[in-house]
Amino acid sequence: MAKRKFLFLYLTTGAGHISTARVLKEQILKQNPDAEVVMVNGFDKANILGKVGFELLYFWATNFFHGLFPLIYDISQHRIFATMVSKLMRFHTVHYLKKVFKREQPTDIVSFHFALSSYSKSAVIRLHKKVNITVMVTDPFTLPNAWFWDRSLDYLVYSEEAKQTGIAQKVPAEKITVVPFVMNPKFQEPFDSKDILTLRKKHGFDPNKKTVLLVGGGDGLPGAVDIVNKCILRKAKFAIAVVCGKDMGKYTYLESLKRLYPKLDLHVYGFVNYLDELIKLSDCVVMKAGPATLLEALSCRKPIIISRYIHNQELGNMRFAVQNKVGWFIQKPSKIYDKIEEIFEDQDFGSRMAKNFDALKIDTDSSKIAKLLLDKPVH
Repeated sequence: MAKRKFLFLYLTTGAGHISTARVLKEQILKQNPDAEVVMVNGFDKANILGKVGFELLYFWATNFFHGLFPLIYDISQHRIFATMVSKLMRFHTVHYLKKVFKREQPTDIVSFHFALSSYSKSAVIRLHKKVNITVMVTDPFTLPNAWFWDRSLDYLVYSEEAKQTGIAQKVPAEKITVVPFVMNPKFQEPFDSKDILTLRKKHGFDPNKKTVLLVGGGDGLPGAVDIVNKCILRKAKFAIAVVCGKDMGKYTYLESLKRLYPKLDLHVYGFVNYLDELIKLSDCVVMKAGPATLLEALSCRKPIIISRYIHNQELGNMRFAVQNKVGWFIQKPSKIYDKIEEIFEDQDFGSRMAKNFDALKIDTDSSKIAKLLLDKPVH
């Protein structure tokens, strides 16, 4: 039997794509230790148009110029626009991927970003090879049509809603498989009140004080500074943890606020690899509606306040939390603060939320996806 070698292609547009790839890599190697999984950014450093047009523009549009992303999203829903953009980057990207595929000689390619899927297919065709190509759709509910522009590929999606989007784009239903949500197993490990106290002591929190976590993916939570400022004005009695991710400007500013207001129980973090622990020690999570963080918080049975969501793309994520009564969508910092206070002062809140979480059924067994990929025949 030929050795399985997977090539995982991702882009750094948010943290969800690469985190999903890492979890599936672990699951594949767990089920088949002889397999090999190589992770590659689908845009090389020389791909200026791709880096600026996707990665950098995504960062600025989702963090600073919020009206820009809806415009880009709505325009990109039309195939003619997507085709024009695709042609601009096709020659360089396909040439680069062709070199990568020739060097790595994969038996399987998994694309974790819609911008890489058709380029991967073109590169494989030019090499005159037969390779399994699978697209892992990382947006759970509402998602860009661009995920499904190539109707010949195999797609893995998280929900029936996502599958129907693909079918509407004329992808054959048999090419789209609904699979469990991919999540780091750390978030699924059971914990109790004693574990929460232990984690609070470990990370320097008052074990007996209510704690709110502000988090928003790889670049932190947009608007986190405004929420912290509101906590300062209202003289918050609860502890506040803020994960800034790669946004070092936000990290530096919040650290200065921490020194300026020593009575504020503020804990500031950059990029962390123990987000599961920060979520578990918290009583409430304020977040952007990114799919990975949202599902991780809900898996830990933490009520969430969604302060931002990316136009249309994350709308379904927000609706999922609100409709299942495990979260709220609140934008104004003053209203967010009021809701946090309401949650922390309500003596019956925990028992009511427990019933809502009991009714929430989320399949997060990513080992099923790994098995599905490994069961594909090698050409």
